[in-house]
Amino acid sequence: MSVIHVLSQEVANRIAAGEVVERPASVLKELVENALDAGARHLEVELEGGGVKLLRVTDDGCGMSADDLRLCILPHATSKISDVDDLFRVASFGFRGEALPSIAAVSDVSITTRPRDGGEALELRVRAGKAEGPMPASGAVGTSVCVRGLFSELPARLRFLKQERTELAQCVEVLTRLLLTESGISARMTHEGRTVLEVRAASDRRQRIAALLGDDIAARLLEVHAGGQGLSLEAWIGPCDLVRRTAEQQHVFLNGRCIRDRSVSFAIKDAWRGLIMPKEHPVALLFIAMDPAQVDVNVHPQKSEVRFRNRDALVGMIRASLRQRLLGEPGPRRLHFPAAVQESMAFAAAPSHDIVRERVSLPPPVALRRTGHRCSSLAYMPDAGASNLPGVSGSGPLRFLQVHRAWIVVESNEGLSIVDQHALHERWLYEELLQRFERAECESQALLVPEQVRRTPAEAALLLEHAELLARFGLVIEAFGTTTLLVRAVPAALRKANPTELLDEALQVLADGEGTAGSSTFVAALAADMACHAAVRFGDRLPDAEVAELLRWWQQNPLLRNCPHGRPVAATISLQELELQFLRKK
Repeated sequence: MSVIHVLSQEVANRIAAGEVVERPASVLKELVENALDAGARHLEVELEGGGVKLLRVTDDGCGMSADDLRLCILPHATSKISDVDDLFRVASFGFRGEALPSIAAVSDVSITTRPRDGGEALELRVRAGKAEGPMPASGAVGTSVCVRGLFSELPARLRFLKQERTELAQCVEVLTRLLLTESGISARMTHEGRTVLEVRAASDRRQRIAALLGDDIAARLLEVHAGGQGLSLEAWIGPCDLVRRTAEQQHVFLNGRCIRDRSVSFAIKDAWRGLIMPKEHPVALLFIAMDPAQVDVNVHPQKSEVRFRNRDALVGMIRASLRQRLLGEPGPRRLHFPAAVQESMAFAAAPSHDIVRERVSLPPPVALRRTGHRCSSLAYMPDAGASNLPGVSGSGPLRFLQVHRAWIVVESNEGLSIVDQHALHERWLYEELLQRFERAECESQALLVPEQVRRTPAEAALLLEHAELLARFGLVIEAFGTTTLLVRAVPAALRKANPTELLDEALQVLADGEGTAGSSTFVAALAADMACHAAVRFGDRLPDAEVAELLRWWQQNPLLRNCPHGRPVAATISLQELELQFLRKK
Protein backbone atom coordinates (compact mmCIF):
# COMPACT_ATOMS: atom_id res chain seq x y z
CA MET A 1 0.00 0.00 0.00
CA SER A 2 1.37 3.38 -1.00
CA VAL A 3 2.04 5.91 1.78
CA ILE A 4 2.21 8.79 -0.68
CA HIS A 5 -1.05 10.38 -1.78
CA VAL A 6 -2.19 13.52 -3.57
CA LEU A 7 -3.59 16.23 -1.31
CA SER A 8 -7.11 17.45 -1.89
CA GLN A 9 -7.60 20.80 -3.59
CA GLU A 10 -8.96 22.24 -0.30
CA VAL A 11 -5.80 21.32 1.61
CA ALA A 12 -3.57 22.50 -1.23
CA ASN A 13 -5.35 25.86 -1.31
CA ARG A 14 -4.93 26.31 2.43
CA ILE A 15 -1.23 25.50 2.19
CA ALA A 16 -0.87 28.12 -0.54
CA ALA A 17 -2.88 30.57 1.55
CA GLY A 18 -0.36 30.19 4.36
CA GLU A 19 2.28 31.80 2.12
CA VAL A 20 0.09 34.52 0.61
CA VAL A 21 -2.35 35.37 3.42
CA GLU A 22 -0.55 36.15 6.66
CA ARG A 23 -2.84 38.80 8.13
CA PRO A 24 -5.45 41.36 6.97
CA ALA A 25 -2.71 43.62 5.64
CA SER A 26 -1.50 40.92 3.23
CA VAL A 27 -5.07 40.46 1.96
CA LEU A 28 -5.33 44.21 1.44
CA LYS A 29 -2.04 44.28 -0.46
CA GLU A 30 -3.17 41.63 -2.91
CA LEU A 31 -6.58 43.22 -3.54
CA VAL A 32 -5.20 46.73 -4.02
CA GLU A 33 -2.51 45.45 -6.39
CA ASN A 34 -5.22 43.70 -8.43
CA ALA A 35 -7.16 46.98 -8.55
CA LEU A 36 -4.08 48.89 -9.75
CA ASP A 37 -3.43 46.27 -12.42
CA ALA A 38 -7.04 46.77 -13.54
CA GLY A 39 -6.36 50.47 -14.17
CA ALA A 40 -8.18 51.85 -11.12
CA ARG A 41 -7.92 55.59 -10.41
CA HIS A 42 -9.89 55.61 -7.15
CA LEU A 43 -9.98 53.11 -4.29
CA GLU A 44 -12.38 52.67 -1.39
CA VAL A 45 -11.19 50.45 1.46
CA GLU A 46 -13.57 49.49 4.27
CA LEU A 47 -12.43 47.64 7.39
CA GLU A 48 -14.07 46.20 10.49
CA GLY A 49 -12.26 44.58 13.38
CA GLY A 50 -8.88 45.61 12.00
CA GLY A 51 -9.77 43.87 8.74
CA VAL A 52 -10.47 40.49 10.35
CA LYS A 53 -14.27 40.81 10.47
CA LEU A 54 -14.56 42.60 7.14
CA LEU A 55 -12.21 43.91 4.48
CA ARG A 56 -13.68 45.37 1.30
CA VAL A 57 -11.76 46.96 -1.60
CA THR A 58 -13.78 48.76 -4.28
CA ASP A 59 -12.16 50.16 -7.42
CA ASP A 60 -13.18 51.90 -10.63
CA GLY A 61 -11.01 49.71 -12.86
CA CYS A 62 -11.88 47.77 -15.99
CA GLY A 63 -14.09 45.19 -14.26
CA MET A 64 -14.58 41.57 -15.36
CA SER A 65 -16.84 39.64 -17.68
CA ALA A 66 -18.89 36.66 -16.48
CA ASP A 67 -16.30 34.19 -17.81
CA ASP A 68 -13.42 36.02 -16.12
CA LEU A 69 -15.38 36.19 -12.87
CA ARG A 70 -15.80 32.41 -12.86
CA LEU A 71 -12.08 31.86 -13.49
CA CYS A 72 -10.58 34.44 -11.13
CA ILE A 73 -11.01 32.27 -8.02
CA LEU A 74 -9.35 29.18 -9.54
CA PRO A 75 -5.71 28.43 -8.62
CA HIS A 76 -3.15 29.83 -11.04
CA ALA A 77 -5.76 31.63 -13.15
CA THR A 78 -4.37 35.00 -14.27
CA SER A 79 -4.59 37.55 -17.06
CA LYS A 80 -1.03 38.82 -16.52
CA ILE A 81 1.10 36.07 -18.10
CA SER A 82 0.51 33.20 -20.51
CA ASP A 83 3.82 31.33 -20.98
CA VAL A 84 7.15 30.67 -19.25
CA ASP A 85 8.94 33.49 -21.04
CA ASP A 86 6.51 35.99 -19.52
CA LEU A 87 7.94 35.21 -16.08
CA PHE A 88 11.14 36.99 -17.10
CA ARG A 89 9.45 40.25 -18.13
CA VAL A 90 6.70 40.74 -15.56
CA ALA A 91 5.44 44.33 -15.64
CA SER A 92 2.32 43.95 -13.47
CA PHE A 93 1.87 43.67 -9.71
CA GLY A 94 0.16 40.26 -9.81
CA PHE A 95 0.95 37.36 -12.12
CA ARG A 96 0.91 34.12 -10.10
CA GLY A 97 -2.87 33.63 -9.93
CA GLU A 98 -2.73 32.70 -6.23
CA ALA A 99 -4.20 35.68 -4.38
CA LEU A 100 -7.98 35.29 -4.77
CA PRO A 101 -8.09 31.47 -4.42
CA SER A 102 -5.83 31.68 -1.35
CA ILE A 103 -8.02 34.35 0.26
CA ALA A 104 -11.18 32.37 -0.56
CA ALA A 105 -9.64 29.29 1.09
CA VAL A 106 -9.50 30.99 4.52
CA SER A 107 -12.54 33.32 4.47
CA ASP A 108 -15.92 34.05 2.90
CA VAL A 109 -15.52 36.10 -0.27
CA SER A 110 -17.96 37.92 -2.49
CA ILE A 111 -16.93 39.67 -5.72
CA THR A 112 -19.14 42.20 -7.48
CA THR A 113 -17.96 43.49 -10.86
CA ARG A 114 -19.16 45.41 -13.88
CA PRO A 115 -17.01 45.65 -17.04
CA ARG A 116 -16.11 49.06 -18.37
CA ASP A 117 -16.87 48.07 -21.97
CA GLY A 118 -20.54 47.34 -21.25
CA GLY A 119 -22.62 44.69 -19.59
CA GLU A 120 -24.50 44.19 -16.36
CA ALA A 121 -23.04 43.93 -12.87
CA LEU A 122 -22.51 40.38 -11.59
CA GLU A 123 -21.73 38.85 -8.20
CA LEU A 124 -19.83 35.69 -7.29
CA ARG A 125 -19.78 34.26 -3.78
CA VAL A 126 -17.37 31.73 -2.33
CA ARG A 127 -18.25 30.09 0.99
CA ALA A 128 -16.51 27.06 2.49
CA GLY A 129 -14.59 26.73 -0.76
CA LYS A 130 -17.76 26.46 -2.89
CA ALA A 131 -18.62 29.07 -5.52
CA GLU A 132 -22.13 30.43 -6.08
CA GLY A 133 -22.87 32.39 -9.25
CA PRO A 134 -22.21 34.54 -11.12
CA MET A 135 -25.60 36.10 -10.49
CA PRO A 136 -27.07 39.50 -11.42
CA ALA A 137 -26.29 42.32 -9.03
CA SER A 138 -26.12 46.11 -8.83
CA GLY A 139 -22.86 47.98 -8.96
CA ALA A 140 -20.85 50.65 -10.74
CA VAL A 141 -18.10 50.02 -13.29
CA GLY A 142 -15.17 48.34 -11.58
CA THR A 143 -14.80 45.61 -9.00
CA SER A 144 -15.59 45.25 -5.30
CA VAL A 145 -14.09 42.36 -3.34
CA CYS A 146 -15.50 41.74 0.15
CA VAL A 147 -13.65 39.41 2.55
CA ARG A 148 -15.46 38.39 5.74
CA GLY A 149 -14.37 36.29 8.71
CA LEU A 150 -10.68 35.96 7.88
CA PHE A 151 -9.33 32.71 9.40
CA SER A 152 -12.74 32.05 11.03
CA GLU A 153 -12.32 28.34 10.28
CA LEU A 154 -8.68 28.33 11.39
CA PRO A 155 -8.58 29.22 15.11
CA ALA A 156 -4.85 28.47 15.28
CA ARG A 157 -4.13 31.19 12.70
CA LEU A 158 -6.43 33.64 14.45
CA ARG A 159 -4.39 33.33 17.63
CA PHE A 160 -1.32 34.61 15.78
CA LEU A 161 -3.00 37.89 14.90
CA LYS A 162 -2.31 40.97 17.01
CA GLN A 163 -4.75 43.36 18.65
CA GLU A 164 -7.24 45.15 16.44
CA ARG A 165 -5.38 48.47 16.47
CA THR A 166 -2.15 46.72 15.47
CA GLU A 167 -3.77 44.98 12.52
CA LEU A 168 -5.37 48.28 11.50
CA ALA A 169 -2.00 50.03 11.66
CA GLN A 170 -0.51 47.33 9.40
CA CYS A 171 -3.31 47.89 6.88
CA VAL A 172 -2.70 51.64 6.88
CA GLU A 173 1.02 51.04 6.37
CA VAL A 174 0.41 48.72 3.41
CA LEU A 175 -1.94 51.15 1.68
CA THR A 176 0.49 54.01 2.34
CA ARG A 177 3.35 52.13 0.66
CA LEU A 178 1.23 51.25 -2.35
CA LEU A 179 0.03 54.82 -2.79
CA LEU A 180 3.51 56.37 -2.48
CA THR A 181 4.42 55.19 -5.94
CA GLU A 182 0.99 55.88 -7.49
CA SER A 183 0.68 59.66 -7.34
CA GLY A 184 -2.31 59.78 -9.68
CA ILE A 185 -4.51 57.52 -7.52
CA SER A 186 -7.02 58.80 -4.97
CA ALA A 187 -8.05 56.58 -2.07
CA ARG A 188 -10.04 56.51 1.14
CA MET A 189 -9.82 53.98 3.98
CA THR A 190 -12.44 53.70 6.72
CA HIS A 191 -12.52 51.59 9.87
CA GLU A 192 -15.83 50.96 11.58
CA GLY A 193 -17.22 53.85 9.52
CA ARG A 194 -14.47 56.31 10.55
CA THR A 195 -12.04 57.67 7.94
CA VAL A 196 -8.44 56.74 8.87
CA LEU A 197 -6.69 57.63 5.60
CA GLU A 198 -7.73 59.78 2.66
CA VAL A 199 -5.63 61.14 -0.17
CA ARG A 200 -6.44 62.87 -3.41
CA ALA A 201 -4.66 62.38 -6.70
CA ALA A 202 -1.39 64.35 -6.58
CA SER A 203 0.28 66.35 -9.33
CA ASP A 204 3.84 65.43 -8.33
CA ARG A 205 5.83 63.12 -6.07
CA ARG A 206 6.56 65.61 -3.28
CA GLN A 207 2.86 66.39 -2.99
CA ARG A 208 2.04 62.70 -2.65
CA ILE A 209 4.77 62.21 -0.03
CA ALA A 210 3.41 65.19 1.92
CA ALA A 211 -0.10 63.70 1.91
CA LEU A 212 1.09 60.33 3.21
CA LEU A 213 4.16 61.07 5.37
CA GLY A 214 3.49 64.67 6.42
CA ASP A 215 4.35 68.16 5.21
CA ASP A 216 7.22 68.52 7.69
CA ILE A 217 9.06 65.54 6.20
CA ALA A 218 8.23 66.22 2.55
CA ALA A 219 9.46 69.82 2.76
CA ARG A 220 12.93 68.72 3.91
CA LEU A 221 13.53 65.85 1.52
CA LEU A 222 16.34 66.19 -1.02
CA GLU A 223 15.59 65.11 -4.58
CA VAL A 224 18.10 62.88 -6.37
CA HIS A 225 18.10 61.63 -9.97
CA ALA A 226 20.58 59.23 -11.51
CA GLY A 227 20.69 56.81 -14.41
CA GLY A 228 22.82 54.68 -16.66
CA GLN A 229 23.29 51.08 -17.82
CA GLY A 230 19.55 50.67 -18.33
CA LEU A 231 18.77 51.88 -14.79
CA SER A 232 16.92 54.95 -13.60
CA LEU A 233 16.77 56.20 -10.02
CA GLU A 234 14.54 58.84 -8.48
CA ALA A 235 15.20 59.26 -4.75
CA TRP A 236 13.81 61.48 -2.02
CA ILE A 237 16.12 61.46 0.98
CA GLY A 238 16.28 63.24 4.31
CA PRO A 239 19.30 65.36 5.28
CA CYS A 240 21.66 64.01 7.91
CA ASP A 241 19.70 65.50 10.81
CA LEU A 242 16.43 63.88 9.70
CA VAL A 243 16.81 60.37 11.12
CA ARG A 244 14.65 57.79 12.84
CA ARG A 245 15.22 55.04 15.40
CA THR A 246 14.02 52.38 12.93
CA ALA A 247 14.06 51.93 9.16
CA GLU A 248 10.27 52.22 8.90
CA GLN A 249 10.56 55.34 6.72
CA GLN A 250 12.79 53.69 4.15
CA HIS A 251 10.81 52.57 1.12
CA VAL A 252 12.21 50.99 -2.03
CA PHE A 253 10.12 50.61 -5.18
CA LEU A 254 11.11 48.73 -8.29
CA ASN A 255 8.99 49.47 -11.36
CA GLY A 256 6.25 50.54 -8.97
CA ARG A 257 6.46 47.45 -6.78
CA CYS A 258 7.48 47.81 -3.12
CA ILE A 259 10.40 45.45 -2.52
CA ARG A 260 12.82 44.35 0.18
CA ASP A 261 16.39 43.71 -0.89
CA ARG A 262 19.35 43.38 1.45
CA SER A 263 21.89 44.74 -1.02
CA VAL A 264 19.82 47.88 -1.65
CA SER A 265 19.39 48.37 2.11
CA PHE A 266 23.17 48.16 2.54
CA ALA A 267 23.65 50.69 -0.28
CA ILE A 268 21.39 53.13 1.57
CA LYS A 269 23.23 52.47 4.83
CA ASP A 270 26.58 52.95 3.13
CA ALA A 271 25.53 56.28 1.59
CA TRP A 272 25.06 57.71 5.10
CA ARG A 273 28.15 55.99 6.53
CA GLY A 274 30.05 58.45 8.69
CA LEU A 275 27.31 61.06 8.41
CA ILE A 276 24.88 59.73 11.03
CA MET A 277 25.20 57.58 14.13
CA PRO A 278 25.31 53.80 13.58
CA LYS A 279 21.94 53.16 15.23
CA GLU A 280 20.21 55.98 13.38
CA HIS A 281 18.20 55.30 10.22
CA PRO A 282 17.77 57.87 7.45
CA VAL A 283 14.51 58.74 5.73
CA ALA A 284 14.76 57.51 2.14
CA LEU A 285 12.30 56.78 -0.65
CA LEU A 286 13.83 55.14 -3.74
CA PHE A 287 11.95 54.72 -7.01
CA ILE A 288 13.94 52.44 -9.32
CA ALA A 289 13.06 51.76 -12.93
CA MET A 290 14.65 49.06 -15.08
CA ASP A 291 13.86 46.64 -17.84
CA PRO A 292 11.67 43.87 -16.29
CA ALA A 293 13.91 41.35 -18.03
CA GLN A 294 16.77 42.47 -15.75
CA VAL A 295 15.04 41.40 -12.53
CA ASP A 296 13.39 38.20 -11.31
CA VAL A 297 10.27 38.90 -9.24
CA ASN A 298 9.19 35.25 -9.13
CA VAL A 299 11.07 34.51 -5.90
CA HIS A 300 8.35 34.39 -3.24
CA PRO A 301 4.52 34.31 -3.37
CA GLN A 302 4.35 37.72 -1.66
CA LYS A 303 6.48 39.12 -4.52
CA SER A 304 8.40 41.51 -2.25
CA GLU A 305 11.75 39.75 -2.76
CA VAL A 306 13.55 40.05 -6.08
CA ARG A 307 16.80 39.01 -7.73
CA PHE A 308 18.74 41.48 -9.89
CA ARG A 309 20.70 40.45 -12.96
CA ASN A 310 23.23 43.24 -12.37
CA ARG A 311 23.08 43.95 -8.65
CA ASP A 312 26.50 45.64 -8.44
CA ALA A 313 25.58 48.34 -10.96
CA LEU A 314 22.38 49.17 -9.07
CA VAL A 315 24.04 49.19 -5.65
CA GLY A 316 26.90 51.35 -6.90
CA MET A 317 24.55 53.88 -8.49
CA ILE A 318 22.41 54.15 -5.36
CA ARG A 319 25.34 54.65 -3.01
CA ALA A 320 27.24 57.11 -5.20
CA SER A 321 24.28 59.32 -6.12
CA LEU A 322 22.85 59.52 -2.59
CA ARG A 323 26.20 60.20 -0.97
CA GLN A 324 27.12 62.88 -3.49
CA ARG A 325 23.87 64.67 -2.71
CA LEU A 326 24.34 64.37 1.06
CA LEU A 327 27.89 65.71 1.01
CA GLY A 328 26.65 68.79 -0.79
CA GLU A 329 24.51 69.80 2.20
CA PRO A 330 25.98 72.55 4.42
CA GLY A 331 26.64 72.79 8.10
CA PRO A 332 27.67 70.55 11.01
CA ARG A 333 25.36 69.71 13.84
CA ARG A 334 25.03 72.50 16.35
CA LEU A 335 25.47 72.17 20.08
CA HIS A 336 22.50 73.66 21.96
CA PHE A 337 22.71 74.86 25.54
CA PRO A 338 19.95 74.07 28.05
CA ALA A 339 17.16 76.65 28.06
CA ALA A 340 17.68 77.55 31.73
CA VAL A 341 20.91 78.42 33.51
CA GLN A 342 21.99 75.78 36.01
CA GLU A 343 21.43 76.82 39.63
CA SER A 344 24.92 75.71 40.59
CA MET A 345 27.97 74.51 38.73
CA ALA A 346 31.07 72.74 40.04
CA PHE A 347 34.42 73.39 38.41
CA ALA A 348 37.16 70.81 38.84
CA ALA A 349 40.53 72.27 39.66
CA ALA A 350 43.35 71.38 37.28
CA PRO A 351 46.80 72.70 36.38
CA SER A 352 46.58 75.67 34.08
CA HIS A 353 48.59 73.98 31.34
CA ASP A 354 45.92 71.22 31.14
CA ILE A 355 43.02 73.64 30.78
CA VAL A 356 44.26 76.77 28.99
CA ARG A 357 47.02 77.04 26.43
CA GLU A 358 48.78 80.15 25.28
CA ARG A 359 48.19 81.56 21.84
CA VAL A 360 50.19 79.56 19.27
CA SER A 361 50.66 79.69 15.52
CA LEU A 362 50.21 76.70 13.27
CA PRO A 363 53.62 74.99 13.11
CA PRO A 364 55.06 73.24 10.07
CA PRO A 365 53.37 69.88 9.36
CA VAL A 366 54.38 67.07 11.69
CA ALA A 367 53.65 63.35 11.69
CA LEU A 368 50.69 62.47 13.90
CA ARG A 369 51.16 58.89 14.96
CA ARG A 370 49.50 56.45 17.31
CA THR A 371 51.56 53.71 18.93
CA GLY A 372 50.35 50.74 20.90
CA HIS A 373 47.25 50.40 18.73
CA ARG A 374 46.45 48.56 15.54
CA CYS A 375 47.71 50.16 12.33
CA SER A 376 50.46 51.87 14.32
CA SER A 377 52.58 51.82 11.17
CA LEU A 378 50.43 54.53 9.60
CA ALA A 379 51.77 58.10 9.71
CA TYR A 380 50.15 61.15 8.14
CA MET A 381 51.74 64.38 6.95
CA PRO A 382 49.30 66.44 4.81
CA ASP A 383 50.45 69.52 2.96
CA ALA A 384 50.20 72.83 4.76
CA GLY A 385 47.13 74.78 3.70
CA ALA A 386 46.08 78.39 3.84
CA SER A 387 42.33 77.75 3.74
CA ASN A 388 40.31 78.59 6.83
CA LEU A 389 39.02 76.26 9.46
CA PRO A 390 35.22 76.01 9.34
CA GLY A 391 34.09 79.28 10.89
CA VAL A 392 37.64 80.27 11.87
CA SER A 393 39.35 83.39 10.63
CA GLY A 394 42.44 82.84 8.52
CA SER A 395 44.18 86.01 9.68
CA GLY A 396 46.29 86.13 12.83
CA PRO A 397 47.42 83.27 15.09
CA LEU A 398 44.99 80.45 15.89
CA ARG A 399 43.66 80.23 19.45
CA PHE A 400 42.82 76.78 20.78
CA LEU A 401 43.00 74.68 23.93
CA GLN A 402 42.74 70.99 24.83
CA VAL A 403 40.16 70.35 27.55
CA HIS A 404 40.21 67.26 29.78
CA ARG A 405 42.49 65.52 27.26
CA ALA A 406 39.44 64.87 25.10
CA TRP A 407 38.15 68.05 23.47
CA ILE A 408 39.82 70.79 21.45
CA VAL A 409 38.17 74.19 21.79
CA VAL A 410 38.83 76.55 18.89
CA GLU A 411 37.99 80.26 18.77
CA SER A 412 36.05 81.24 15.64
CA ASN A 413 34.61 84.43 14.21
CA GLU A 414 31.08 83.39 15.19
CA GLY A 415 31.87 81.91 18.61
CA LEU A 416 33.46 78.59 19.54
CA SER A 417 33.98 75.23 17.86
CA ILE A 418 34.43 72.18 20.10
CA VAL A 419 36.26 69.34 18.37
CA ASP A 420 36.16 65.68 19.42
CA GLN A 421 39.82 64.73 19.05
CA HIS A 422 39.11 61.01 18.70
CA ALA A 423 36.35 61.48 16.10
CA LEU A 424 38.46 63.88 14.03
CA HIS A 425 41.54 61.66 14.04
CA GLU A 426 39.39 58.61 13.31
CA ARG A 427 37.95 60.30 10.21
CA TRP A 428 41.45 61.28 9.09
CA LEU A 429 42.71 57.69 9.38
CA TYR A 430 39.60 56.39 7.62
CA GLU A 431 40.09 58.66 4.62
CA GLU A 432 43.79 57.80 4.45
CA LEU A 433 43.03 54.07 4.52
CA LEU A 434 40.50 54.40 1.70
CA GLN A 435 43.01 56.38 -0.37
CA ARG A 436 45.70 53.78 0.25
CA PHE A 437 43.34 51.00 -0.80
CA GLU A 438 42.49 52.95 -3.94
CA ARG A 439 46.09 53.79 -4.79
CA ALA A 440 47.22 50.22 -4.27
CA GLU A 441 44.07 48.94 -6.03
CA CYS A 442 43.83 46.34 -3.27
CA GLU A 443 47.11 44.69 -4.28
CA SER A 444 48.33 41.88 -2.08
CA GLN A 445 51.64 41.68 -0.24
CA ALA A 446 52.58 38.01 0.07
CA LEU A 447 53.83 36.94 3.50
CA LEU A 448 57.24 35.32 3.59
CA VAL A 449 55.87 32.80 6.09
CA PRO A 450 52.06 32.24 5.99
CA GLU A 451 50.40 33.02 9.29
CA GLN A 452 48.37 30.25 10.94
CA VAL A 453 45.20 31.49 12.67
CA ARG A 454 42.87 29.25 14.69
CA ARG A 455 39.20 30.19 14.95
CA THR A 456 35.95 28.42 15.79
CA PRO A 457 34.43 26.26 13.02
CA ALA A 458 31.65 28.84 12.48
CA GLU A 459 34.13 31.73 12.25
CA ALA A 460 36.39 29.80 9.90
CA ALA A 461 33.44 28.87 7.70
CA LEU A 462 32.29 32.51 7.53
CA LEU A 463 35.75 33.70 6.48
CA LEU A 464 36.15 30.96 3.87
CA GLU A 465 32.66 31.66 2.52
CA HIS A 466 33.85 35.19 1.73
CA ALA A 467 37.38 34.22 0.66
CA GLU A 468 36.85 35.64 -2.83
CA LEU A 469 35.73 38.99 -1.40
CA LEU A 470 38.69 39.06 0.99
CA ALA A 471 41.04 38.30 -1.91
CA ARG A 472 39.66 41.27 -3.89
CA PHE A 473 40.46 43.36 -0.83
CA GLY A 474 43.99 41.92 -0.81
CA LEU A 475 43.64 39.47 2.09
CA VAL A 476 44.36 35.96 0.82
CA ILE A 477 43.37 33.04 3.06
CA GLU A 478 42.88 29.31 2.68
CA ALA A 479 41.71 26.42 4.82
CA PHE A 480 44.31 24.50 6.84
CA GLY A 481 42.12 22.00 8.64
CA THR A 482 38.69 22.50 10.19
CA THR A 483 39.50 25.37 12.53
CA THR A 484 42.80 26.71 11.19
CA LEU A 485 43.31 29.23 8.40
CA LEU A 486 46.44 30.23 6.56
CA VAL A 487 46.87 33.94 5.84
CA ARG A 488 49.08 33.99 2.73
CA ALA A 489 48.88 37.69 1.84
CA VAL A 490 47.64 40.98 3.28
CA PRO A 491 46.62 44.21 1.52
CA ALA A 492 49.67 46.10 0.25
CA ALA A 493 48.32 49.24 1.93
CA LEU A 494 48.55 47.43 5.29
CA ARG A 495 51.67 45.34 4.76
CA LYS A 496 52.97 46.18 8.26
CA ALA A 497 49.72 45.33 10.00
CA ASN A 498 49.41 42.22 12.18
CA PRO A 499 47.78 39.52 9.96
CA THR A 500 45.90 37.94 12.88
CA GLU A 501 44.45 41.25 14.00
CA LEU A 502 43.60 42.14 10.41
CA LEU A 503 41.75 38.84 10.00
CA ASP A 504 39.83 39.52 13.22
CA GLU A 505 38.80 42.94 11.91
CA ALA A 506 37.54 41.32 8.70
CA LEU A 507 35.68 38.66 10.70
CA GLN A 508 33.87 41.31 12.74
CA VAL A 509 32.81 43.19 9.62
CA LEU A 510 31.56 40.00 7.96
CA ALA A 511 29.68 38.97 11.11
CA ASP A 512 27.84 42.31 10.96
CA GLY A 513 26.62 41.42 7.48
CA GLU A 514 28.68 44.00 5.60
CA GLY A 515 30.07 41.46 3.17
CA THR A 516 26.77 40.96 1.38
CA ALA A 517 26.73 44.42 -0.22
CA GLY A 518 29.92 44.13 -2.28
CA SER A 519 33.62 44.82 -2.00
CA SER A 520 33.38 48.65 -1.73
CA THR A 521 31.07 48.43 1.27
CA PHE A 522 33.25 45.78 2.88
CA VAL A 523 36.39 47.89 2.43
CA ALA A 524 34.64 50.97 3.85
CA ALA A 525 33.39 49.06 6.89
CA LEU A 526 36.78 47.50 7.52
CA ALA A 527 38.55 50.84 7.16
CA ALA A 528 36.11 52.42 9.63
CA ASP A 529 36.69 49.66 12.18
CA MET A 530 40.47 49.88 11.88
CA ALA A 531 40.50 53.68 12.03
CA CYS A 532 38.49 53.62 15.25
CA HIS A 533 41.04 51.32 16.90
CA ALA A 534 44.03 53.36 15.73
CA ALA A 535 42.82 56.89 16.52
CA VAL A 536 43.88 58.94 19.54
CA ARG A 537 41.73 58.31 22.60
CA PHE A 538 39.93 60.31 25.18
CA GLY A 539 42.51 60.93 27.88
CA ASP A 540 45.44 61.20 25.47
CA ARG A 541 47.34 64.45 26.07
CA LEU A 542 48.40 65.86 22.70
CA PRO A 543 51.30 68.28 22.15
CA ASP A 544 50.40 71.59 20.58
CA ALA A 545 51.96 70.54 17.29
CA GLU A 546 49.71 67.45 17.04
CA VAL A 547 46.59 69.46 17.96
CA ALA A 548 47.49 71.97 15.27
CA GLU A 549 48.04 69.17 12.77
CA LEU A 550 44.59 67.75 13.48
CA LEU A 551 43.06 71.18 13.01
CA ARG A 552 45.06 71.69 9.79
CA TRP A 553 43.56 68.50 8.33
CA TRP A 554 40.10 69.60 9.45
CA GLN A 555 40.46 72.94 7.67
CA GLN A 556 41.42 71.15 4.46
CA ASN A 557 38.40 68.79 4.64
CA PRO A 558 35.45 70.90 5.86
CA LEU A 559 32.80 68.60 4.31
CA LEU A 560 33.89 65.56 6.35
CA ARG A 561 31.85 66.46 9.39
CA ASN A 562 31.52 63.04 11.07
CA CYS A 563 33.68 60.10 12.03
CA PRO A 564 33.08 56.98 9.87
CA HIS A 565 30.68 55.67 12.53
CA GLY A 566 28.59 58.83 12.45
CA ARG A 567 29.63 60.81 15.51
CA PRO A 568 30.02 64.52 14.74
CA VAL A 569 33.59 65.77 14.56
CA ALA A 570 32.71 69.18 15.97
CA ALA A 571 29.87 71.25 17.40
CA THR A 572 29.59 75.01 17.25
CA ILE A 573 28.39 77.53 19.81
CA SER A 574 27.54 80.92 18.38
CA LEU A 575 28.24 84.21 20.13
CA GLN A 576 24.49 84.77 20.29
CA GLU A 577 24.01 81.49 22.15
CA LEU A 578 26.77 82.43 24.60
CA GLU A 579 25.21 85.84 25.22
CA LEU A 580 21.80 84.27 25.83
CA GLN A 581 23.29 81.67 28.15
CA PHE A 582 24.93 84.35 30.30
CA LEU A 583 21.85 86.57 30.18
CA ARG A 584 23.59 89.32 28.22
CA LYS A 585 20.71 89.35 25.73
CA LYS A 586 17.04 88.56 26.13
